[in-house]
Amino acid sequence: MADLGVGAVSSYLADAGWSRSDQTWNGAAIWSNGLEEVLVPPRDGLGDSAARLKDLLRALESFEKRPVGEIARDIAYPLLDTASYRAPTASQPAGFVPLESGLGALQGLHDLFRMAAQTVLRSPYFGSGTLVSELLSGVHLGTTTSQQFSVTLLVPLGEETIQPPPGRRVLVELSEAALAVRRAVADGEARPTGIDSLPESVSPDFCTALTALGAGDESFELGFRWARGIPSQLPDRVVDFPTGSGRQIRELSDRLRNAQRARFPAASRELPVRSGPVTITGQVEALHDNETGSDRWRVKIRGAVLAEGSASMRRVLWVRLPGQDAYDVALSAHRNHQQVQIAGLWTETAPNRVRIIAGLDGLRVVDNP
Repeated sequence: MADLGVGAVSSYLADAGWSRSDQTWNGAAIWSNGLEEVLVPPRDGLGDSAARLKDLLRALESFEKRPVGEIARDIAYPLLDTASYRAPTASQPAGFVPLESGLGALQGLHDLFRMAAQTVLRSPYFGSGTLVSELLSGVHLGTTTSQQFSVTLLVPLGEETIQPPPGRRVLVELSEAALAVRRAVADGEARPTGIDSLPESVSPDFCTALTALGAGDESFELGFRWARGIPSQLPDRVVDFPTGSGRQIRELSDRLRNAQRARFPAASRELPVRSGPVTITGQVEALHDNETGSDRWRVKIRGAVLAEGSASMRRVLWVRLPGQDAYDVALSAHRNHQQVQIAGLWTETAPNRVRIIAGLDGLRVVDNP
């Protein structure tokens, strides 16, 4: 359990709606929520401070109906949002799950969080694409053993000069996307009429990651709790997926994939093997610039690809730009919703899924059709 100070405890109680009384008892401050009272030591370092704080945590456990460890963590770390995943365990010994389903659930959680982060942080408002990897590397994972397989992710909020901060935006995106999927399958089937209203994060891959949490067709739930250090207008919530949701989510995934194919029929075909000069004309969907490494000046373009001797086809491709100037032009085009045309050479060997290496003067902004 984290070491707790009197100041942190008092701050937690105030954030939770408790009020400090003008009266004291044996030197301890009296805090009340209108129905119950707790005692807080006058300062740290007293002989009985640790014992009094343990008594206070046990009282809060009874009031809040959640474990002492969770409450102590919230007190000690006021700037960590929390995402939790729980699913019943049917195997023995109690509290353990089969290795394959456990690994599948962890991979599903990672994929869900990554896709939410890419949706939120690919905006030029957040600058470099390194924010996604930085945020993922800062998330902490905790597990418990009980009658449930339980995983907790502690999500750092990130840069506080941006409000809401990046970590909060990503977890809100994940929460809203999970809730949207739950509502979409609530009536026992994935309703095609509601596909267009789903959040951007809800893709076929997002649905696939969700089904991994169900270990087949078992029930599971996702919980979201917001850090007290930066209050959220959203309530803490638990999104529960009952037994059988996996089949419904897979049906929703199929509908989403079919809708994508109908909208971009050429994009569903296998990526052709090309060589030589090629151009792509379309919208900038994402930008990536890893300033501390060699992976710099990448942009993702959705548009028409044209190579000599081949018919035009629509694709979503990563393109390597020649330098900062071209990257700035692409960034401006993205912000202003302008189309770009990029001429370069097709590659099958570049890292990070790059398929076109742009020429030195290969990027230009074109009029939208």
